[in-house]
Amino acid sequence: MMRKAGGSVTVEKKHNYRQRMWTIVLLVTGLVTSCQYKLPAAAAEKEDAINRLHSAGRMEYGEVVWDAADLEDIYGYITKKQSAVVNILLQLGTKFWQDEEGIHTDRNPDNTQGDMDKEKLTWEILIKAVAESQTVPATLPVLHPDYAMGIEEVEERTDYYETAAADNISKGKAAWADGTLLLGNGADNDKAYRQGIEDGMQKLVPEHLYPIYTVREVSVPVRHIHIGEKENQNGTNGCYHNYSEVIVEEKRCGRTLHKTDLSWHPDENHPDGGTWHGGYYTCGNHGGTYSSPGVCTHKTTERTTVWHHDIVCGLADVVYATIHIRGRDTDYYDRAILLEAELEPGEGYGQFAWQEGDELLWTDGEDNLLGIGSQLRVEAPGVYKCCINAANADIDIKSASVEVTIAGLAVPR
Repeated sequence: MMRKAGGSVTVEKKHNYRQRMWTIVLLVTGLVTSCQYKLPAAAAEKEDAINRLHSAGRMEYGEVVWDAADLEDIYGYITKKQSAVVNILLQLGTKFWQDEEGIHTDRNPDNTQGDMDKEKLTWEILIKAVAESQTVPATLPVLHPDYAMGIEEVEERTDYYETAAADNISKGKAAWADGTLLLGNGADNDKAYRQGIEDGMQKLVPEHLYPIYTVREVSVPVRHIHIGEKENQNGTNGCYHNYSEVIVEEKRCGRTLHKTDLSWHPDENHPDGGTWHGGYYTCGNHGGTYSSPGVCTHKTTERTTVWHHDIVCGLADVVYATIHIRGRDTDYYDRAILLEAELEPGEGYGQFAWQEGDELLWTDGEDNLLGIGSQLRVEAPGVYKCCINAANADIDIKSASVEVTIAGLAVPR
């Protein structure tokens, strides 16, 4: 801070100003000492200047000299710092308002900032406001979470704010509460998440919320299947006509003949003294003798019985009908979903033998009858089946199933 040339001001013209500044001088004496704030116009004078006071905008007391220009700079410095503190407190949620008794602070988030005369703002007020900004407001009512979601018969406010703890701050986040740094671990979120998983697995829905149901549409064709058995006996069994035929087949050996070796067998009783053997042609499978080479002419007759199983129904690959099932949750607040089934006729639809009553029946996953007709109102997740009420034994399936699941939750209107 540089001393201004000709900065002296008469005491008579600055009488009121000096009265206000004298309070500031006493207040900032500690500030000057602690912050090493040096005043260029305040310097040590001669020892004989002790207790001397001058009236030309300059005061001397002891070894300290105060000049009016110095006091103006100090006042501006303090005012600037006060404004900075006020701006920070406003960002932290502190409100200022003024009445006949003076300036007051308020940390209720529902209130708005009021008007005040900053000339009357003291350091005592700011110090108190700074201390309160580090604490949780006492007896400040909390907005009820159920009221915020529009749940009826719930009070708007409940209890009071409580100081945060590491267990109820999100993991990886930090906060100051009552002057203490808290590092969140998200324990409450983890607990709620686990509880939500358990409730979801058990298909539980909180009482104050409404389940939003969903169904994945399915389409299943109802096809003809051949009934009866393929039997090895004459007659018709279901879709099969069984009969047999005997196939007679004559087979010739056709093996190449081979010649035997010629050999002499002595025999004293024979007129010629012996006999010749061999030298002829024969078959290795059937024997016999042949005078010339060739193939074996031996013949055999084989009789084979062959069974035939002709399909006589004329309905191979025929689709009787197709079952379509879909679901519509048009009202999120009725805790129900409407299932609808449609039986689309196929080329073999006229072959159905319907039983008495409606064509479609609804059952649960354990085949308990739930309803009759094309629609079913469902109020719980699970597996639901729509069955064809037909007596036909020649259809591959009689039902299609869908799974009703909870896709989300709706808050009350």
